Amino acid sequence: MPLDTIDLDALRRSPRVSCYFRYRLHRSDFHELRVADQLHGHYASKPLHARLTPQGRVDRSSSYSGDVAVLFIPGDARTTDDASVILTHIDPRQVALESGRRNWPAIHQAAREAIRGKLGLPPASAEAGSRSGDAAVPACDDRRGQAP
Repeated sequence: MPLDTIDLDALRRSPRVSCYFRYRLHRSDFHELRVADQLHGHYASKPLHARLTPQGRVDRSSSYSGDVAVLFIPGDARTTDDASVILTHIDPRQVALESGRRNWPAIHQAAREAIRGKLGLPPASAEAGSRSGDAAVPACDDRRGQAP
């Protein structure tokens, strides 16, 4: 499996990745992206907070902005250079549940839709048999390496 061939520590040290994914990456952080039972790659995603502290750190006391950072490793990736960072956006109210916990199904759905857009694939809602209620996600905004 190509994900096993990628040096995740080296990937995280890449400025375009570490800007959004500052913590150590683990294989368990990644999810398969399958379309029509074909594996297209693996992705990790995280919602971004609305503010930074004066020291440039994430202000975890701030709400979520609705921006979602996605780290995508294509199925045929062989090096860290093959990975891409994609930014997408969902309604900030969808990022967290009333309990305060992150709404991972909505975050992952936004990530999958952003990757599908980048790959030129139709949205999941366009496929036969897709779940009703999948959230429409705006087109991917690929601003690699820019600080949130």
